[in-house]
Amino acid sequence: MRPLVTALLLALLSGCATLNETFDDNARCGPRPYCGAATDVEYLQMLTDGKAGVLAAFIPLVVIDLPLSVVGDTLVLPYTAFNAGQTR
Repeated sequence: MRPLVTALLLALLSGCATLNETFDDNARCGPRPYCGAATDVEYLQMLTDGKAGVLAAFIPLVVIDLPLSVVGDTLVLPYTAFNAGQTR
């Protein structure tokens, strides 16, 4: 049972905007504080504009990810601040 739970948690983390934006070389917003949460908000705006069609099914997932991204962004804030200083 434990390996199944671990696999599920790892699969969920792959969709986490914070991890995708913080540790990706081609992040949408670069080394910026709360980039994961900002990405979730951008996705929500795109999905709720009425033109999303079938992709609107992802709205609940983005809504679930948003508060988790805020917590995750807060936890990686020192790392983000350090990297933002490196790129200047």
